[in-house]
Amino acid sequence: MATIVKTSSGTWKALVRKTGWPATAKTFRTKRDAEDWARRTEDEMVRGVYIQRAPAERITVEAALTRYLKEVTPTKRASTQAGEHKKAQVIIRHLGKYSLAALNAEIVAQFRDTRLAGDPDKNGKLRPRSNNTVRLELALLVTCSPSPSRNGVSACPSIRCPTSADRLPAQVATGD
Repeated sequence: MATIVKTSSGTWKALVRKTGWPATAKTFRTKRDAEDWARRTEDEMVRGVYIQRAPAERITVEAALTRYLKEVTPTKRASTQAGEHKKAQVIIRHLGKYSLAALNAEIVAQFRDTRLAGDPDKNGKLRPRSNNTVRLELALLVTCSPSPSRNGVSACPSIRCPTSADRLPAQVATGD
């Protein structure tokens, strides 16, 4: 059951406690918003699909990438480290100010399309990036986020790169 309380600052705090789930609280400007959120959260808990989004709302893409580069990247080979640092700088420039919870398929697809169209070089001429480069940048973005399925990154349209199976001729059925 949800508890909704008016705080001293005039905002409304909704607290949802359900057996088997962590207590969850969120503050709202209006009582109606608090009630709606509490109802949705309880419903998700009953259906077993509730995902706690608070950590993803507090951390930015830049902070997540910086932490990833500091904690995970040093365990990799030097060439991989250099590549991840370059890719991270591009992601930070384009998406660094977003919180992980704010990322959705539309934002990531826009990033993908911008990168495929190209970034301006020193002379102002657009330099398009290859599909694989953008795919690797998106892979780093997904890897550094705490849970990709929680923030919509996994729902972004993927960039399909040709594989060896695409280049093989269709297998012809042989008659015995």
